[in-house]
This record gives sequence, structure tokens and C-alpha cells, in this order.
Amino acid sequence: MASTASEAVVARRGSASAEADAAVPAAAAAWLCAIPCAAIAVVIVLLLGPPLGRLLSPKPGSVRFLLGTLPFVAPEPTEHARYLLAVCAPLLGVLALALAPRWASGIPRRAVAWAARWTQVALAVLVAAAIVAQYRLRYGPTYSQQPGVTFAERYFAPATLAAAALLAAAVANGLRTPVVRGFLAARPSDSATRRVLAGAAALAATAVWMLHAVHTDAEIGDALLSVRYHLGFVLDETFAVLNGRTPLVDFTAQYGSLWPYAIAIPMAVFGKSVLTFTIVLCAITTLALLAVYGVLRRVTRNSAAALLLYLPFLATSLFLIRGTLRERLTPGSYYGTFPLRYALPFLLAWLTARRIARGRDDATGLWLLFVVAWLTAIDNSDFGVPALGGTVAALLWAAGGDRRRVAWRLGAAALAGLLTAAALVSLLTLLRAGALPQPERIVDYARLFAIGGWGLMPIHGVLGVHTLVYLTYVAAILVATVRARSGASDRVLTGMLAWTATFGLGAGAYYVGRSHPESLPHEFAAWAFALALLTVVAVRELAGPRRSPSAIGAFVVLFGFGVAACSLAQTPMPWTQVERLQAAFVATEEEPYPEPLRPAGDAATRRFVASIADGPSRFVVRRGAPVAILVTTGHRIADAYGVVDVSPYTGILSLPSVERVEAVIDALRRAGGNTLILPAAFPRGMLRVLDRRGFQLLTASGLRRVAGERTKARPVEVTLPSGEAVMKWVDARHLHPRWLGG
Repeated sequence: MASTASEAVVARRGSASAEADAAVPAAAAAWLCAIPCAAIAVVIVLLLGPPLGRLLSPKPGSVRFLLGTLPFVAPEPTEHARYLLAVCAPLLGVLALALAPRWASGIPRRAVAWAARWTQVALAVLVAAAIVAQYRLRYGPTYSQQPGVTFAERYFAPATLAAAALLAAAVANGLRTPVVRGFLAARPSDSATRRVLAGAAALAATAVWMLHAVHTDAEIGDALLSVRYHLGFVLDETFAVLNGRTPLVDFTAQYGSLWPYAIAIPMAVFGKSVLTFTIVLCAITTLALLAVYGVLRRVTRNSAAALLLYLPFLATSLFLIRGTLRERLTPGSYYGTFPLRYALPFLLAWLTARRIARGRDDATGLWLLFVVAWLTAIDNSDFGVPALGGTVAALLWAAGGDRRRVAWRLGAAALAGLLTAAALVSLLTLLRAGALPQPERIVDYARLFAIGGWGLMPIHGVLGVHTLVYLTYVAAILVATVRARSGASDRVLTGMLAWTATFGLGAGAYYVGRSHPESLPHEFAAWAFALALLTVVAVRELAGPRRSPSAIGAFVVLFGFGVAACSLAQTPMPWTQVERLQAAFVATEEEPYPEPLRPAGDAATRRFVASIADGPSRFVVRRGAPVAILVTTGHRIADAYGVVDVSPYTGILSLPSVERVEAVIDALRRAGGNTLILPAAFPRGMLRVLDRRGFQLLTASGLRRVAGERTKARPVEVTLPSGEAVMKWVDARHLHPRWLGG
């Protein structure tokens, strides 16, 4: 009997040993190391954030802000450093998964299963806590920009969350039925007819959604103030090209250094109006969004499934930020986001997925892909550099075999792509302006915002929807790593999970810098893209022949995608958008002036703005004369009046620093001009710069020096269609401009 008991003990020990020695599945290893890696990451972020922030802080005085702009300056070196560490934190999980065969082989399977289950429960609890925290956040006067006014930003209503939970439960239960499992396992072929119909449906849905972002000069006065305000900046960047400026040479674009060249072509052909401009931008956005549909079609290899994933992505990408279903502000009508920030990255994502799907090992195709990637980074570094990184990550994660060799090939192709992209941009600027591009202009605005601290706001609470967005990207890169380690056959899905994670984490710096609640929806397109890809993984997990060990995590993903699907309730009705465009202007206290973005047509205003000084009391109008018109639509005004606005920026609101004001004056003098048009409302401190550089104000009694912030001199002013009063300043040291032969 003792012998029998001894044999039983030995058998149990042998069984436990065999269980421990068995290879731990990659997915289980990911859940096993999730909490320890997260704990280590939190400690690193908390401890290393402050010293790294001090290391990254600029030298005092590197950006000299005008006195009137100082209340809007709030550098965040520690917060930026901590986010940089948080972006790198998922690499801990990647490294842990790569080393899993070493550290996980001795852990019993039961312990692994227990840890995986409770880690997923912890994830679900964290998601719930983040949602509750978002509901409790209150944003104070700094965010509302109104003294004593606070507000809450919840993004998703309780009904939305309840509907998303019910939808996730219904899908999860449906995936367990034999009929659905059999259908998904069979993977029915995708016919040409089905592809055409699904593609047409995706195009029609996108066109309907983009109608809200079409505006006209006559209608824009009735649009939301935030839409009209932001439209002026992006419109002026294109008019800078039409007016003779060259981005990256003598003009610094905030949103896109290359897009203004392309947009200027149809503007010159079809008319220089707000209608033409917004239609062109909406067309570009439509193509960019459809590029994501193309990615989803390659991932699912089924057009109907891709369409079901695409529609929630579309609705969430164009999330309603402010307004009504008729008059709305969305990332689609904030054109600096769509298309100027997202279009090239999404096109690059489609090209990357296309290359992975084809599986060709041609050096030429890889080189051309990196040419597009570098052009994307040059156009807008905020989103372009993360997109470039996403392409590198996608190709690495999707590669099979010797990844070290693949990395060397990618490095060589990336270098060749950089040289080619630089050569193409240099050729463009040489042909247009006879000068090479100035690389520092690519990051000029990034330096002003991220380093200088202009317009930044701190993150308002650790937990919130922004936490869920971050966790989605972490999940995407870890799932991509699990799939790569397991040798998953669907390389496109693996690669694009890595792409969205890298892109989303990098582009998230936009919100981290200016953490206003209205800024977060501009990140929703990247978030919804990652959610759509994770949903494909979750559906396959739950529809598998056995109960998935990641079922709770898969349900959390379905819940997130259900939240995205609920955004379809915001779909604009086409007839209401047509009515909006055709409605007659109604003056309001907020906007009493019709057509506020159109240059004034009366002769007096035209002469005041377009004339340049030729002596202390003589002003002449000459076609092509160099002036500096420091209003937001200054380049459009100059183009309409036949003069050249030599300002390298879009108006006074882009000139918060002494260096930028000096740059405008220098550009004016280099062009041989001496006249500057300045809004009557300008920041304190600008008068000192103007006086130091010899500028005098045009008053009813002639040119007068204004040395202090207050003066009794009565300036000559005119009012623009926007309601903005402007004054004229003249360089008294160059009263006879070289441009006139003086």
C-alpha cells in the first residue's frame, strides 16, 4: 500500500513536471507578463520622467514670447518625457514575449491559465474605472477659456455604453453558434460582384459623411465659429502657394508642408473659393478613409466583413465634437486633422498592407514605399514620423525568417527612400523658388508648441478615455507580437496591428501636448483603426473550436468596437446638408458679417491694404508689390488684390514670439517692401519689436512713432469683412522701398 502511494506521488510529480516543461502558448505568456511589465513601466515613468524632462528642457530664452502671449505658454517637459517613456513601455512586453521560452517554461499550465484569467478581469476593471473617471472629470476655466466656467466631457453617453455592451454580448454569443462558426471557418470566397458592391457602399457612406465638411464663402458665416476660425488657417496655407510663397523655403506651414502644393492646382483651375477648397479637401479625406477600407479588405479577405468594420471606423473618425447633426465640428471639418494630418499616413498604411499581402521581395517596391513614407514625414512631422515608424514596425512584425536580415534591408531601403524624397522636395523648391528647402521649417511649429510650450495644457487626470486609447495601442502591439511569435499565417493582420500601434502611440503626442477634451476626438481615427483590427482577432478567437483562454479580453475589444459602432447614430442626413449649403445668411451677434473669409471688394479697403509707402506721406498701388498682411487670411487677401504677402506665417495668431515677428520683418525687407498690415488687436510686446525695427504707425496726421504700449495717436483703420479692424505700419528706415526702385 505504501508502495502504491509512493507511485502515485511520483506520477503526480511527473505529470506536474511535464505540464511545466510544455511550451506556454504565446497568448498565455502575454497575459502572464502583462501586470509585471505594467508595474515596471509605471515605476520607470514616475521615477525617470522628471530627470528626463529636465534633460529635454530647452535653454532659457530659446523662444522669446511676446508679453501678451505669456498667459498661453505652459511648457510640459516632465509630462512629455513621461509620455515618451510610456510610448516605449510596450517594448517591455515585446521583450518579455521574445524571452518567454526561457522564463515561462517552468510555470505550471494551471498557474498560467489562472494568471491569464485574472489579468483579463483586471483589464476589464481598469476599462470600467477609466470610463467612470471620465464621467467625473471637470474641466476648469483654463479649458473653457471663460472665467468661472467649468464643464464635463464624457464623449460617450450611458445609453451608448449600454448599447455597446449589449452588442458585444450578442456578437460573442452569436459566435458560439455552429452556423456562425462554420461560416467563419469556411471563409467563403469574395466574388468580384461583392467587392464592387461593398466598395460602392463604402464610397457612398463616406461621401454622405463628408457632406458636413463642405462649405461656401456665402454659407461659412453661418457655420460654427470653431469651424470658421480653423478653416482660415488651412485655407491661407494654400493661398500662400497661390500667392507665390514656397513652403519649406520662404513659408512655414503648420499642418502640411506638401499638401498646399497639390491643393493649389485644382484651386487655380476651378476657382479660388471656399467651396472649391473644401470640396478638394473632402475628396482627399474620402480617399484617405477608403484607404483604410482597402486595408480592412486585405485583412479580412471579405468585402462584406471589411464594410462592417469600416462603417464604425468611419463614424468614429468623424466623431461629433461640437454642434448639432446639421451644423457640426468634427475632425473632418477641422481640416488640419482630415485630410492634412491623416491622409498621407492612411495612404501609407494601405501601401504597406498591399506590399505585405503581395509578399514580393523586390527592392524597388520597398524603396518606393519608403519614398512615400519619408514624404509623409516631411509633410507633417507630428503624424508623419509615427506613420513612418508604423511602416517599419509592420514590415518587421510581418516578416518571417531571419528578422535581422530583414532589418538590414529595411534600413538600406529607408536610407534610399530618404535620399530620394529629399531630392524630390529639393527639385520642387528649386524649380519654384530657386532655393533648397530648409529642413528646420518642418519642425518649426513643433518646436514652438512642444518645446516652447505655446498653447499646451496638462492631462486632466490619469484615468479617462485617453487611457483606453493608449491601452488599445498597447494591446495591438502585444497581439501583433504574439502572432509573429506564433507564426500566424495572416501576415497582413499581424503587420497592420503593429502599424496602428506604432502610429497611434506616436500621434498621441498631439493630445498629450494640448490635452484639451476637444483634442482627443482627433485621435479617434487611429484608435478606431486599431479597434477594427483587434476586432478581427477577437472574432476569430471567440469563434474558435475551443473556448478561448482570452475570452474576457476579446469581449473587452468587442465592447470597444461596439462603442465605435454607436457613433453611426451621428450619420448626417444628406438633405439637411444640402439645406445648410443653400440657406440664406442670418446675421447674429457672434457673426454679423456675411462672407467673413472673402476679401473686401470695395476700392477704399483694397487701396488701404494693397498700397505701399513711397515716402512719408505717399502711398502707391503696384501689382506684385511686397507687403506683410498679418491677418489669418492675409495671403488670400494679397492674392485677390494683386500684391504679394511675404509673411512666412498665417497671420498674427501664428506670431506669438519675438523671433517670428522678426522673421516677418526680415522677409519684408528682403523682398524690398516696407508696409505691414496689422490687426488693431495685437499682443502686448509687439510694439516694442516694431519700434526697435523702425516701424511707425499711419495716423490721421501722418506717420507717428509709437514707443509704448499706449498712445494718444489715432490710427487710420479699415474693417475687413470678418469684422477685424486693421492698421498700417511703415518701415521709416526704408520709406522708399527697393521694390519701387527707391
